[in-house]
Amino acid sequence: MGSPSFFPRHGRLSLLGVAVALLAGCSSWIAHTPAQPHPERINALSHLPQGVSAQALPERWWQLYNDPQLDALVQKALLHNRDLAAAQAHVQAMLAGIQQADAERWPSTQASLGAAYGKTADDQTLAKATDSHAPSEWAFNPGFELAYQVDVWGQVQRTIERAQVQAAAAQAAEDLLLITVAAQTTRAYVNACALGARAKVQRHSLDVVAHSLALSDRQRQAGVVTDLEYSRMQALQGETQALLPMLEARRQAALYELAMLTGVADLEQGSGAATCEVVPQLNAELPVGDGWQLLARRPDVRQAERALQAATLQVDIVQADLYPKVTFGASVSSSTNKPHELGDNRAVMFGIGPLITWQFPNWQANRARVKQARALEQVEVAQFEASVLKALKEVRQALALYDGERQRHAALSRALDSSRQAYKLAQFNYDAGSIDFLDVLDSERELIRLQATRADADGQLLQRQIGLFRALGGGWQSGAVETPAAAHTHASIPSSGTQP
Repeated sequence: MGSPSFFPRHGRLSLLGVAVALLAGCSSWIAHTPAQPHPERINALSHLPQGVSAQALPERWWQLYNDPQLDALVQKALLHNRDLAAAQAHVQAMLAGIQQADAERWPSTQASLGAAYGKTADDQTLAKATDSHAPSEWAFNPGFELAYQVDVWGQVQRTIERAQVQAAAAQAAEDLLLITVAAQTTRAYVNACALGARAKVQRHSLDVVAHSLALSDRQRQAGVVTDLEYSRMQALQGETQALLPMLEARRQAALYELAMLTGVADLEQGSGAATCEVVPQLNAELPVGDGWQLLARRPDVRQAERALQAATLQVDIVQADLYPKVTFGASVSSSTNKPHELGDNRAVMFGIGPLITWQFPNWQANRARVKQARALEQVEVAQFEASVLKALKEVRQALALYDGERQRHAALSRALDSSRQAYKLAQFNYDAGSIDFLDVLDSERELIRLQATRADADGQLLQRQIGLFRALGGGWQSGAVETPAAAHTHASIPSSGTQP
């Protein structure tokens, strides 16, 4: 902040009179603070499908699966994920910005000390008046200035508040990334387990087919089974075996993703994720909580709300430039050029008083900035409303997809039970001679297909559950974040997130 200029006494009094008149004329100015939009309180969960309850969603929803290995992996990811580390550093940068804005409330100081060797204009004037020669010498010019801006229009306070809500927005962005990392880690682990279970089913099916192939080979040699039937059994064996390599490859890809999410180059050999062959199960109804609260706690909604608050405060900050700024300042310097006379009371110069600055009559640039700030505020209003609608859409879609996947899984389970029964009946009827071997082969092929489809559906059902938990904003709800400015203002970053 620049130091004030000092005028003769009569000029200074005249300036103070003008300042009083200006301040009185502008006293009716009110900070532009439009009401923020509050979308209609819609209950996104007014119609819950079967298997879903209105109980509150726990913060660490992945613990509902009671899988210690999953819990350990998610905790590891939350501690060591590199994207999270970057987000946390960004939050720290925003918190430092609060401290920087808070420092603007205090006076600024500036100390200076200039040294120059040569001749000054005063020396040359004196030499000419006395018809003498001015010698060259060292000249020292020490000075100290202090300036303090009076926050008449609340511009400094609005800047601090804007820094606070920007830090809160950064915190909400980190929370959103925390939810994403937790969901992605759970997805990768579930995917690895589901592929392991799918490969286990495929290997079991391959063993069954190999046993049937050996039996049909003996029957072919005995003339009971034809070469055509035996060849079709061989084709079934090859078809069953062909799926195993890609299942293992996809499982390995899921493990690589899991390693990246947890911040390591590779998972430990023999780890639970690498050997998991059982899909985690949720042995209870899905808790989803209150429909409106789930929207309020979502970090993307909180982030959009903070961005809107920052845009509103920016309007106030820019609008304050339309009005005069009042600065009180003081300066101390020395008029002598001799080092030993710098502290002489006759050489010390000082001044103290107000400085009023006002950019007029050309207000066009400032008014354009105000217009721009208000337009950007409307952008944030639209984005905030869009974020609420997006959250509502994602929750409803996740519920619909989960309900559809649940019904599909139940239907496949019933079909698999029927297929097992049909295969047993086919074997019994074949042994009794009432059907031929091709009917047994078709029944076995259908059983293998349904076993594989149901194993895939186990993993898909969990993926839909994870998608619903993520849409609900589960995984991380941070409270109010203490700011460095709190030591002076006893305030914290505002938070509208609802704790579950």
